[in-house]
Amino acid sequence: MDRETLYRFFEGKASVNEEKQIRQWLDTSEANHRLFFQERKVYDALLLNSHEIKQKRKVSFSPWQISTAAAVALLLVLSGLYLFKNSKSLEEQYNTILVPPGQRINLILADNSNVWLNSNTEFRYPTQFSQKNRTVYLNGEAYFDISKNKSKTFVVKTTHGDIHVTGTSFNVEAYSDFDTFETSLFEGGVEIFKNDIKLVTLNPNEKALLSNNKLVMSKIEDADRYLWKNGLIAFNNKQLEDILLSLEKYFDIKIQIDSSKLPKHTYTGKFRQSDGVDYALRVLQRSIRFSFERNEETGTIHIK
Repeated sequence: MDRETLYRFFEGKASVNEEKQIRQWLDTSEANHRLFFQERKVYDALLLNSHEIKQKRKVSFSPWQISTAAAVALLLVLSGLYLFKNSKSLEEQYNTILVPPGQRINLILADNSNVWLNSNTEFRYPTQFSQKNRTVYLNGEAYFDISKNKSKTFVVKTTHGDIHVTGTSFNVEAYSDFDTFETSLFEGGVEIFKNDIKLVTLNPNEKALLSNNKLVMSKIEDADRYLWKNGLIAFNNKQLEDILLSLEKYFDIKIQIDSSKLPKHTYTGKFRQSDGVDYALRVLQRSIRFSFERNEETGTIHIK
């Protein structure tokens, strides 16, 4: 790191990009930390003696004065470093939202991106985005309408992969408890990464589904699948087993199948999320033959 940049930082005149460079440089090695302290000592010594230097006076210091000046310089360095690190931590403060079962939440992020969160979802987002990118963390399902910013990538981090975009509309389902991962793109473009390796690039009306540890790409055939952000749970020719799994995810309830064989009939229809799981099951009974009862002690629903 060059001395002029460090001195601008000590003076409080460094740009945001220069501050970021210094932070990265400090995190690289302990040797850089030591050099940082040394330069700060020199800077503080020059600052304390600038008046004498300008008048070309020759100043002598006693050993006590030198040690005191060094201690003061070290204190200033430590204080400056603490403020620098503290500003970094403030920049990286995150809020966490937990969406209750059977509910959904809409919020606007600091960059004016619009996000819908599905029920039983955990979402972490920063109070303000960093200069490098826009990063959020998702465990559940969300629909994103991202404001365009080609110089600052928007990143959605999940347990199975990261989605990178600059401005687009897409849906992500990534419930860790159910080992699911699906990204569906409606506008713009997205890239899916795993451990910083790009796996796939999606075009509009395409989706990527994790199956047997592989991402399988296909066309979006059922747009009703994403009506959840309007408060609707929609199924199109789905078997009872798949429907029960969706109800488990959305309502955070254990559904135990006690029957050895489930009916193979499929169901097409919509439920209002606000009607609850019991209502959905009663409606399903009109089309698919099965019975259910709830264990009041455990809350588990048994399918028979």
